[in-house]
Amino acid sequence: MVQIAILGTGMIGTSIGLALKDNPDVTIEKIIGYDRDKSNMRAAKKVGAVDDTEGSLHKAIKDASIIILAAPVLSNHLLLEEISESIAPGTVVTDTGSTKNETLMHALDCLPKGVDFIGSHPMAGTTGVGPAHADKNLFKDQIWIITAPANAKAQSVNAIFHLAESLGSKPMIMDAEEHDAYVAAISHAPMVISQALFKLMRSSEAWPELSVLAAGGFKSVTRLSGTDPSMAFDILKTNRGQIIHWIDRYITELDTLRHNLEDFGDEDLFRLIAQIELDYGVFMDGAIGRKEESNMEGTGSDLGAILIGHAMKDKVDEMTKRADERVQEKDLARRMRRDI
Repeated sequence: MVQIAILGTGMIGTSIGLALKDNPDVTIEKIIGYDRDKSNMRAAKKVGAVDDTEGSLHKAIKDASIIILAAPVLSNHLLLEEISESIAPGTVVTDTGSTKNETLMHALDCLPKGVDFIGSHPMAGTTGVGPAHADKNLFKDQIWIITAPANAKAQSVNAIFHLAESLGSKPMIMDAEEHDAYVAAISHAPMVISQALFKLMRSSEAWPELSVLAAGGFKSVTRLSGTDPSMAFDILKTNRGQIIHWIDRYITELDTLRHNLEDFGDEDLFRLIAQIELDYGVFMDGAIGRKEESNMEGTGSDLGAILIGHAMKDKVDEMTKRADERVQEKDLARRMRRDI
């Protein structure tokens, strides 16, 4: 039977333990939890995410077949260094970090021969920190990216593949550099953009008034400003180049939208925002991936043009009606003044 060591019993590590314990098809001899924060270990054991805890890192991994590094990225790098001398041959090591390429390189440098490191990243989580925010359903139906080095043994890759499936996730194999580029676009850059928007408003002299008016929209857009600072720092440090790339592209897109707002007439401006809303609606309805995108071509785009056309006509009619009403109101006011 398999013994698993979870190094890091925060929100992610505890959620992994809870999900494994909740799956009746999983047969694990024991799950050992380790964390430098002893209160995290106690909390993870109290909720039943681990069978036992171990204050010694080397004892925690002693009989483990699979080691899961569930700490922030740079802390995982330190853990790799610390376990390198005592890890047994044949052990499979994985992680749950938000960046992959630097961790993969670090693992290849640290770990001895006979030990496979298979990087992984569950595309799930919250801004909550610690085992109190753990959820056994956190990974259910979510993508779990697996990044394996070229020389990794097939059985090691399969072990992490099946681990992800046991948690209810959908495993996806991806190159580490490719992962970092894509996740920078849809996760890391949005975090930085969220932080920038909040910082902009918070530093305004009008913040006392703005904070009173701020409602759901502002809070939703700036939600990622609440990301744990240790996690955010590690992401920025280990994926700096990719994040800068996407921030530069975002600045270009903002500049384009700014000029559109300045130069477009009403019809072109409406068509622009209507097309964005339509594309977003299609995405939220589940049109994702290359297969779904190809199915949206042709008739889908024609339908979009028709919908936007109808919406534009309704908007123009509404604007025309309002303009006519204002003319009538002014005309009535002039006639009333003459009557008086």
